[in-house]
Amino acid sequence: MSRKAGGVLVAVGLVLAAVAVFLVLRPSPTTTEPWSADGADPVAYAAELVVGTNAARADEDLPALTVSQCATTEATVRAEGLTGGEELEHASLTPVIEACAPASTAAENLARAAASPHDVVDAWLDSPGHRANLLDPDLEQVGIGCLLDGDEMLCSQVFLGP
Repeated sequence: MSRKAGGVLVAVGLVLAAVAVFLVLRPSPTTTEPWSADGADPVAYAAELVVGTNAARADEDLPALTVSQCATTEATVRAEGLTGGEELEHASLTPVIEACAPASTAAENLARAAASPHDVVDAWLDSPGHRANLLDPDLEQVGIGCLLDGDEMLCSQVFLGP
């Protein structure tokens, strides 16, 4: 092989190495999946949030949450109460605990977004308070109620513990 050909191969190798480093170090896109309110199914959306929540818990070696019908009903009522509002505000969880006895602990995550369920779970994981709820080893059950609020999905995620 000539010196010139060897130099070209080295140059090509350096370019390929630079491209590989760029691909590894470039920031990942902020939105992983496109989402639209058109034809969105709140029940399916909530189910995907449960799957994403349990995947995040599995990544931390935590047991999966079981779906509670009571928590789902309470979460739906809580989401309905926030429809059309500007701010998402947490209400007292005492009515949830009373309705879902024998649970003695409850926590809640709220979301209103034009985003995929995967992106909502990621946003919760990026927020210290939401992350603490999602990954709390003392919480055992979850219920999620979602509804369309304009062109966004509004969801309440209610957790229950012993």
